[in-house]
Amino acid sequence: MYLMRIIILLFLITNYINANQKIILQLSWLHQFQSAGYYIAKEKGFYKDAGIDIEINEFQFGMNLSTVLEEKKADFAIGRSSLLIDKANGKDVVAIFSAYQDSPLMLLTKEDSNIKSLKDLKNRNIMLTTDAKGTASILAMLSSHQIYLDDINIQKHTFNLDDLINGKTDAMGSYLSNETVRLSEKNIKYRVFHPKDYGFNFYDDILFTTSSFIKQNPELTKDFYEATVKGWEYAFNNIGETAQLIFTKYNTQNKSLFQLVREGEILKELAINEKIDTIGSLDENKLQKIVDVYKIMGLMNKDINLEEFIYEHNNKTVFNFKLTEKEIFIYSVLFIVLIGIAVFTIVYISIRRKWLITTDALQKEIKSKTRQLKRQTYIDSLTGSKNRKAYNEKIKEHLSLYKRYGTKFTLLFFDIDDFKKVNDIYGHKIGDKVLIDLVKIVKSTTRNNDFLFRVGGEEFIIILSQTQLESAKVVAEHVRETIENNLTSMNKEIVTISIGLTEVKENDDEDSIYTRADMLLYDSKKQGKNRVSY
Repeated sequence: MYLMRIIILLFLITNYINANQKIILQLSWLHQFQSAGYYIAKEKGFYKDAGIDIEINEFQFGMNLSTVLEEKKADFAIGRSSLLIDKANGKDVVAIFSAYQDSPLMLLTKEDSNIKSLKDLKNRNIMLTTDAKGTASILAMLSSHQIYLDDINIQKHTFNLDDLINGKTDAMGSYLSNETVRLSEKNIKYRVFHPKDYGFNFYDDILFTTSSFIKQNPELTKDFYEATVKGWEYAFNNIGETAQLIFTKYNTQNKSLFQLVREGEILKELAINEKIDTIGSLDENKLQKIVDVYKIMGLMNKDINLEEFIYEHNNKTVFNFKLTEKEIFIYSVLFIVLIGIAVFTIVYISIRRKWLITTDALQKEIKSKTRQLKRQTYIDSLTGSKNRKAYNEKIKEHLSLYKRYGTKFTLLFFDIDDFKKVNDIYGHKIGDKVLIDLVKIVKSTTRNNDFLFRVGGEEFIIILSQTQLESAKVVAEHVRETIENNLTSMNKEIVTISIGLTEVKENDDEDSIYTRADMLLYDSKKQGKNRVSY
């Protein structure tokens, strides 16, 4: 009996330890929809249900992802197809899962640049990172059309889309899910050169770990893989909800909700297609084709065991990739010309180094000015709240999300009662102080994902995201009461507000919802002020 109790105790202790296993995941970039499956698996409790306590670390500039596992800074990390090169160089790498069957990486140009084909890129400026492994698909695509490094002017990548818009570069290494969305929002027409369309189809965002970790933690690795797959499936089946989660909790880049939704829609097409309906699949034949490209480019000089490279539980899909005669010819040409590319790159980097230092300083100044101009465009200079222009854009976003996904929201329209008297009696300086204090109070009573706008002299609008009318009533009353109890002008005179509140309706546009809220605000004024009409 005593022995049985010890066995039961040991069993419970073991389960407790396993149920609280700490895992660190290192991302390959900043927080955005690109890593949505991991956020969902964490926030929906898929990892927790598997006994995993996960920490998701955002990419830090200057970080070397190829050594992050060797240095024990993470248990899993996200990499590219270039993990094959690391494997060939003797690194302990096992690919668990690939979020994207087709890499989003491509070359982006503006339509008015008159670059209609790859050959038009000759003697043009192109922004690319200096990582040959990371940009191998783009370099191979260019070389397949007889565009080599000495035919183009490679600029250091600033990751600033305005450089493409303003003509400081002719083409930019970009992501289908990122820069294209931002250009579309600005109504700027663009052209995409995607390596996939030229036969260079690479995986991207590959979840990987080491064989030693798997050997020491076989069940944990399997549980982590299955929870991750579940997270990605949910993310792509619920893009609107997932985008809202990222917008609220993982939005370090301050992307708009609409941008995150579009990013999710584009990435879904790269993760699942007509040939592959299983999230995360890795295929030996496709990987071998990528190996062949790397070898021709001189980035690999030996084969690797692809069966060891792919995690044993990965849901593999078999393809029959065979090189055509045209592809054999392309790779032969690449092999001949790319030996000289490495030499040219070394010389190029040396010559450009001093120029780049000056350019970096200039870019920092430009970014600072751009941020300042953007703030002046969208922020009310007196109160610090968003202005009417910002409201016009944000209401379009919310109406678009409502029509596409049924994501409801409410509009809270209010103004200060008898504000003209405050200005007439005490002067505009006191009136300005009342407006400034009001904004501070309102911001303290609303959520981070609600939006406050000053749309007129003493008129304000709050967009309550993902909020239906019944819940919005409580918020509106709370705002009204807080203002009444905390905002005064001179001589402690109480300042009050009147509110019109409405929920979005099926056929609403920007004018109809604004007019309805305005009429409700007028009703509050007629009924004695300092009240909410809905």
